[in-house]
Amino acid sequence: DTARLRAVAECATALNGSIADVVREVAYLTSDQCEDVEEALAEDIMALEGAMFDEFLENIRRNVSGCCKLGWLGNEEDEDDYDEDNPQNQVVAPTTFPSYLSASLLAIVRCRAQVERALGDTTIRRSEGVTYQFLAMATAADSVIEGICSELNDTMARMRGRQADRMANELQFLINTLKNYLSDEMLAVADNCRRMLCSKAGGGIQGDGPDGLAAIEELERLGRVYVLCLGE
Repeated sequence: DTARLRAVAECATALNGSIADVVREVAYLTSDQCEDVEEALAEDIMALEGAMFDEFLENIRRNVSGCCKLGWLGNEEDEDDYDEDNPQNQVVAPTTFPSYLSASLLAIVRCRAQVERALGDTTIRRSEGVTYQFLAMATAADSVIEGICSELNDTMARMRGRQADRMANELQFLINTLKNYLSDEMLAVADNCRRMLCSKAGGGIQGDGPDGLAAIEELERLGRVYVLCLGE
């Protein structure tokens, strides 16, 4: 990935100005057909840049997918005491930051650092008009949401009320933290998954109430480093 990003950085530099300088220097060799030469060079460089950066984004998707495993939901010793008729009275604030959230968010932070080292945080991808850093983080964020929602959908049928309620709060925390980078499609996927979790918990969208908000605020405290890095 580092080598790919170095190649992308060289291509970006060329596309953002150095091609024109080269063409001017060799204009006498092209019978002043500068525009044709510049266009041909730009097409070749954009093809290389596209191949290298698209491969990098695909690696992000593949690597992030391995960080989205929920593992054992656990901590449900007193699940039998859970009152599904009054779930708003049963919300328990987390005491530790969930490991799957930590792994997923750390993967996004590492992705941002990797792109920033190679391309900086302001270099624009010519073909899309946004920064390389944003594109990489958006890809990673979408992949995290897609992976976690897929895991939740696969395990939802086996969840009990308190588990579903806890996962709904954790998913809302994730949405809040990554909202600047998520596509509309993934926001819709996450919102639909959260609603299904809340329904499974037996109390509608109780995560919007004071107890649910308290649980999300505690997650924000426990995962403060990620909130500061990604919630800008």
